[in-house]
Parts: sequence; structure tokens; C-alpha cells
Amino acid sequence: MILYWAVRLAGLARWLPLRLSYFLGDVIATLAWWCWRGPRTAAIDNMQRVLGHGAAARRAARYSFLNYARYVVDFLRAPKLKPEEVITKVHFDQWDAIDAAFAEGKGVIFILMHFGNWDMGGAVLAARGYPLNVIADIFGNDRANEIVVRARQVRGMKVIPSDRAAAGIVRAMRRNEALAILIDTPIENGGVEISFFGERTLVPAGPARIALRTGARVIPVALPRASGTSDQLIAMADFDVRITRTGDDERDVVALTQRIFAAHERFIRAYPDQWYIFRRMWPARSPAATREPALAPER
Repeated sequence: MILYWAVRLAGLARWLPLRLSYFLGDVIATLAWWCWRGPRTAAIDNMQRVLGHGAAARRAARYSFLNYARYVVDFLRAPKLKPEEVITKVHFDQWDAIDAAFAEGKGVIFILMHFGNWDMGGAVLAARGYPLNVIADIFGNDRANEIVVRARQVRGMKVIPSDRAAAGIVRAMRRNEALAILIDTPIENGGVEISFFGERTLVPAGPARIALRTGARVIPVALPRASGTSDQLIAMADFDVRITRTGDDERDVVALTQRIFAAHERFIRAYPDQWYIFRRMWPARSPAATREPALAPER
């Protein structure tokens, strides 16, 4: 829902100068911060796991709203960019490692979080000629679904319908293509329990299961913004995550998922206010521990 309303309210941003577009996004994000108590409280609670209790966690949560709005602005403006312009937006010097991953011949799974500008990562891969698949997001509004799917197709990504995701992903891996998938979706059942920032939580097991089934290479990736008012991104990737088979499939799924989250923990520690997580990532603490701090003016 937050994406849908951001898209509706920031639609004009694609036609405005970048700085003015970001300003408009900041206004919308500030209104959302003050008026949308549930996501605000969840964001603060999540940042307390990352940064500890105190003003730093609340400040990072607030800036995550601002940075998310800037991500939406970039998302809306991206279809206007030519492939050669897309390539200039992402600073990355390890393309040889990406090529080596594809050379293994079993497909590559790029695992991301709602962090930085994950969509531009897909766009730059497609612009450089890598065959990339993404799973269609499902929102509560058909218009939002249409906007997101069309924007990704325009950028050269193949969109796999969510209701046929398993078969589509396996076929893509057999063709030695890439899959970009988000993993920071908290779930109540059907996932695996791992440690994230020192606390236990349930997370999706799908990416690890796919990798173990297909033998695809797994690469955790993040694309933080270089600075608050810039649309330039810094690509971060962990090429050391490897599949280790023990003969116990469930144990292997948990171990691989833990390695993936350990990589993203490092990314988030470096840029905490660029992690957009507006629902609780961990089980709720006791009422006293989860009560939202007083909304005093920030300094």
C-alpha cells in the first residue's frame, strides 16, 4: 500500500528536475512519518535491533521514510533513461566476478532486500545484457501492480507471474539466466529461523531451496544511494556465499539462509537508513519494550 500511494502522489516527479522531485518526495515521506503510526512504529522497532535503543534508531527510521520516497522518485524516472544512461547510475567494478558466476552454467540468484534502489540493480544488469528475471509483486491494487510490472518490463527484465513462480524460476536457472529476489519479508510460518542482528526471526526459505535444487550461484547484493540528493548508486555484493551440502536438506537450507542474512547484515550496518522495512522484521517484544518513543522534535 505504501508503494501505491507514493506512486499516486509522486507521479509528477518523473517530469520535474531531480532535486525538485526529491523535495516533493521528502514532503510526502514526512507526512507519512507523522501520520502513519503503524509503519513508523515498526520502522523504529526494526532500527532498534540494528542500532540499539535511542535517538539514532529513531533518526534512521525517519530517514528511511525519506530515502524510500527518493527510491520511488528514481523508480518513476527510470523508464525515461536509455540503457547507456542506466549503466552510469551504478558504480561497480566486479563485473568479472558476475561473469564467473554465470560461467558456472546453473544460473545466478541475486538476493536483495528493500534497501537502496534494488530496482536499478536489475535495470543495470539488463542494460548490460544479462538475462534477468524478477517475480511480479502483488499489491492490493491492480493499478499499482500494472505500474510496477510495466516499469520493469520496459527496463528489459522478464517478469515471472507470482502464481507460476516456482516453475518459471527453475526454467530460468536451466537457461543459465539470473533471478533477482527480495528476501526481507517477515513470515509467521513456512520459513526458517535464523539469527539477524543477534535476534531470532522467521524468514523465507524459498531462495535457499531454489539454489539447493538447481545448483544456482547465490549472490547477496545491495545498492545504497551514494548521497541523499544523488541518484548515483554504489553496488555491494558478497561473492563468498557458497552452497555447502551435508546430506540434510533442511539443515542446508537454514545454513545457506543464515549466510545470506549475514551478508545483508553487513550491508545494513553500513547504511541503516536505506533499509525500508515498515513492518516488523522480528517478533514483537513485550509491550514495554515495543512502545514507540515520544515524538519529540529531532535535533
